[in-house]
Amino acid sequence: MRRSIKTALACGVLLLPGLPVAAQTTPNPAMNSPDQLAWQFFIQVNTRAGGSNALFETWASDSDTFKVNPQFPTTPAPLALHEPAVPDAGRVALQRAGKLLPAIPPGKGALEESRRNKESFDFIVQNNLYKVSGLRAAFGKTISFPVGAMEVKANWMLVTDIPDFSGGKVTLADVPKLYHVNTGADGKQYAFVSMHIISKAVPNWTWATFEHQFNPSRCDIIGCRDSFGAQTSPVGPNSQAKQGYPDCAKTPALKAMIAAADWDPAFANYCLKGSQTDFTDATGLDVRLGNSVTEDGFVDQSSCITCHGRAAWDSKGAATSQAGFDDNGAPLGPIQPSWYWSFSSQPPIFQGMSGLAQIATSADFVWSIPFCALDDTQTPPKVNRNCKGK
Repeated sequence: MRRSIKTALACGVLLLPGLPVAAQTTPNPAMNSPDQLAWQFFIQVNTRAGGSNALFETWASDSDTFKVNPQFPTTPAPLALHEPAVPDAGRVALQRAGKLLPAIPPGKGALEESRRNKESFDFIVQNNLYKVSGLRAAFGKTISFPVGAMEVKANWMLVTDIPDFSGGKVTLADVPKLYHVNTGADGKQYAFVSMHIISKAVPNWTWATFEHQFNPSRCDIIGCRDSFGAQTSPVGPNSQAKQGYPDCAKTPALKAMIAAADWDPAFANYCLKGSQTDFTDATGLDVRLGNSVTEDGFVDQSSCITCHGRAAWDSKGAATSQAGFDDNGAPLGPIQPSWYWSFSSQPPIFQGMSGLAQIATSADFVWSIPFCALDDTQTPPKVNRNCKGK
């Protein structure tokens, strides 16, 4: 799979399970057709993988990865759910800065999980990046995932909470028809409400976020943009929050892809909110991309690529930032040298300059590495209970 994805992307052709080969009219679709690629990845990760499971539900969770003797799962396990990481960390950061907390509270009952495919799992395990001793040994080195690596962050909500969450647009009886549903470790039924997808198709990864069409804040604050799959794009934000948005009617091109997909038909009810390919646009404005569930309360300060650009560890193997936030909140725009280097002079700052000292090692945009690493410097090794699957 790794070689085929790499070759396909290099040739401008995308190979996806269960879909015909589709030639692209532009080279490097990850950068030039990011919304189209986002949909192709969404179909890929949600393709049936036996029983009622989507492919991503068979991938390794953080608890599969960051433990003694990690093994890629051979059978699907219950949802590995936990409280969302971003809203909690962001509120702590704003409180420290003496600022008012966001007016929009975290979504009712929203939980999340992170999962990675075999290519991503193998890279972490084979390079000992799942444990603190490995992070210490890798300090100062360049970490770069293979081209085939993919990771997802999925958000779920109790099926019984969906009617109220949707503002009455969905009845309890209709939830299994309109939402993909799976079972949590607690034995309860959960509805899939949103997803981030990243892939290593380009050096700084591809970034895309999807939401269910009935998420009440789907396009709030920053709007929704889908140049490939949505008949109406962009969709501007409502003047009042949590009012809901019209169905994201699909284009003929996307409908054709969906018709060929082997997946739970409920996945057709999800919408691409947006993709991100860079830190800033051509005019220098910071690019924002945030999910109304995952980044609830921080959508206006959300940049997937910038936040994950802070994923790093120090010489002791500890995360150098709390979920990407600092005392001013969530950063936007390009990666800052001060996140990774100590230097005494003013810009220009460059590799090899006198007085430049490395203080952090990049986790190649993968937050789970510094957040979730098993502390094997203790006896017995200690699982990181603060891991929240970033």
